[in-house]
Amino acid sequence: MNMYRASEELSKLDIQVSIDDFIINVLWFRVMVREGEWEIPRHTHSSFEFHFVPEGDSLVILDDEQFVVKKGEFYVTAPGIYHEQRSIGEKYIEYSINCDFKKTEKEVFSEIDIIFEILSSAKCFPVKDRYGAMKYFELALQEAYAQKIGFYNNIKSLIVMILTMAARALVFDNKISSYYPVPKKLKETDYRFTLIKKFIEDNISDVRKVEDIANYLHLSPKQINRIVKEKTNKSTKELINFLKLQEAKEMLKNTNISIKEIANRLGFSSEYYFNQFFKREEGYPPGLYRDNIKKYYY
Repeated sequence: MNMYRASEELSKLDIQVSIDDFIINVLWFRVMVREGEWEIPRHTHSSFEFHFVPEGDSLVILDDEQFVVKKGEFYVTAPGIYHEQRSIGEKYIEYSINCDFKKTEKEVFSEIDIIFEILSSAKCFPVKDRYGAMKYFELALQEAYAQKIGFYNNIKSLIVMILTMAARALVFDNKISSYYPVPKKLKETDYRFTLIKKFIEDNISDVRKVEDIANYLHLSPKQINRIVKEKTNKSTKELINFLKLQEAKEMLKNTNISIKEIANRLGFSSEYYFNQFFKREEGYPPGLYRDNIKKYYY
């Protein structure tokens, strides 16, 4: 099996898994291979990201601590956890799966509720892969590579196994029994644009240029620009500004946060530059926008 080809095929799949009262949307499912010196800059997600390490070590830096994750271990970054990663040694391989959990309106008790609770409360720290989650990841790679009949549903089942085995490992010392209680997208650029847009939204205060996105998503700036242009008819810079503007409008409309704090949250160096940006994009300053919204709605 060619691991690079398997990872590429796995990434193309549009996977959504319904379990009991949850819908799990898989945003990415892939293998990262790095050699020599490398680093992934500080970033966060509004989703859960699982990092499994079948080979090598790496340094993970959080805002308040750091640790080394080693071969045979994994760690989970819950929504809102800022983290960066740096090389240790010559070669590093990481299996990564990133997913959203959406609770439906069903009023039922389910095992996935407990798994979600475990993942949400788990400390971001390396844990030994005691129950073989990586084994199921490798089976998913094999299924994506071979694409034999039934492979799509098999991969969905393997995702459940990966999440379950990770949760088991996280509560390894806890014996309480209550803890357990393919269609592809139309175009390859569809799922890639989804990742680009979500990464900008998740890191809205830090993303300023196309290289910030390209470095994380393992795509070239040229690829990023082409995908964004095809999907939005905007440049990448215009898309970043558009998403910043939408977030600014939401905060101006639905919160009492000061304009200075909004400017800070969106990554502007000063309130002055934010005012200039908003006026250029919208036609009038943010203070007037907030006043008009309040008059209209209230």
